[in-house]
Amino acid sequence: MAESIVEINCAESVTIAQVADLYAQLLMAMAEGQAIQINLSDIERIDTAVIQLFYSFSRDAQLQGLVVIWSNPSQLFCEAVDRLGIKAFYAQ
Repeated sequence: MAESIVEINCAESVTIAQVADLYAQLLMAMAEGQAIQINLSDIERIDTAVIQLFYSFSRDAQLQGLVVIWSNPSQLFCEAVDRLGIKAFYAQ
């Protein structure tokens, strides 16, 4: 059986108000044990809380041997993460 990829798409604005829902999506994706693709292309606003969630998720997924694909990170996402000094977690 071919491995499938669980896809999560981020909205234009990903703020602390969406953290709980995003966290639930990430946990469900992780539970499937498949590769996880997170589409970051539409992000035009992102809160530090969301970046912290992504960073923590990336680390936890790696510990479980899961592949996380950070798809098409928007320029704003890249700049926000770079300012926090944690670029390496989403670099492919």
